[in-house]
Amino acid sequence: MSKPKVIAKVLQRCYVGGTLTYSADDIIQAAQNSVATVSPAKEAILQGKIATLLHLLGRLKETIRLLTDLCESIMLEDLQIVTSIKGVNLKTGAPFLAEIGAVGKYASYKKLIAYAGLDPSTRQSGKWIGKSKISKRGNRHLRRVIYLMTACVVRVNAFFKAYFLKRKAEGLPSQKALFATAHKLMRVIFAMLSQRTYFTEKEVS
Repeated sequence: MSKPKVIAKVLQRCYVGGTLTYSADDIIQAAQNSVATVSPAKEAILQGKIATLLHLLGRLKETIRLLTDLCESIMLEDLQIVTSIKGVNLKTGAPFLAEIGAVGKYASYKKLIAYAGLDPSTRQSGKWIGKSKISKRGNRHLRRVIYLMTACVVRVNAFFKAYFLKRKAEGLPSQKALFATAHKLMRVIFAMLSQRTYFTEKEVS
């Protein structure tokens, strides 16, 4: 954005001999509030959507803070265990724990995966029975946070990045390799929470 002094000089050249109606500050303020449209209706709609988005972002930040405070007060050790995995932080670890609750209520990691809706759905045609895409029958909020966790660990965590690349090398498309890594991440987290252990790459198989 141009500096006020530069704008003022341009205005003076444009209005030689006349009276300036607007100051440089007025133009800067108008530009900051502009949404680049000549339609008043579109401008009002867009400004309303922006205001809604900013409100939701504020609510999201507050919700994450509340979830983090809750986990730190009643599930502090669980939060420490989950966030010991590089790539899992408070923003994903706290919502994850809030959604799954106590790990003891799941008989196995497969039950946890099914609860998230990450288990494969089954297709049947006559006598043939096969597996298709993920079922998406479970908790969609949990499924989303697991996706975010997985997308992050494959970028910054050497162990999960290697696993992701291995599945791709085996012929899986990127999306399926990512979901395979999500399954691996859930198996690791389930074992860690059940055994009360922290993440160590050398000990993970």
